[in-house]
Amino acid sequence: MARTSRAERYRRHESALALVSQGKGFSDFVTAQMFQWGCSRSSAQRDCRWAHDTSHDAQYLICHIAKSLQRISLKAEESGQFAAAVGAQKMIYELLLRRKMDHEAAKASRPGWGYRHGNTKF
Repeated sequence: MARTSRAERYRRHESALALVSQGKGFSDFVTAQMFQWGCSRSSAQRDCRWAHDTSHDAQYLICHIAKSLQRISLKAEESGQFAAAVGAQKMIYELLLRRKMDHEAAKASRPGWGYRHGNTKF
């Protein structure tokens, strides 16, 4: 019988992916995973390897899809099918840029230090 449940392993993998997306180094990653979940160093290293492999697979897949969409767009434009070309370009935008631009827009709309609300003692 496993010492960790499937649900806990799933939660550990989710937190591992979050740490990878933050750009933490391998040793910082392992240390953070150990302290957060109270697991052994070898288990934390296994989670780290799993997260790195998974993120690299996702990056490869996104690059492959973007390259395919770009090729489709060029072929459609050459053959005069402009609606298909516009659709492929829109999919490239959705895949690569929209989430980043939405995040930057939301970050820019947040108030800074000059617009503090709440119970302050000034």
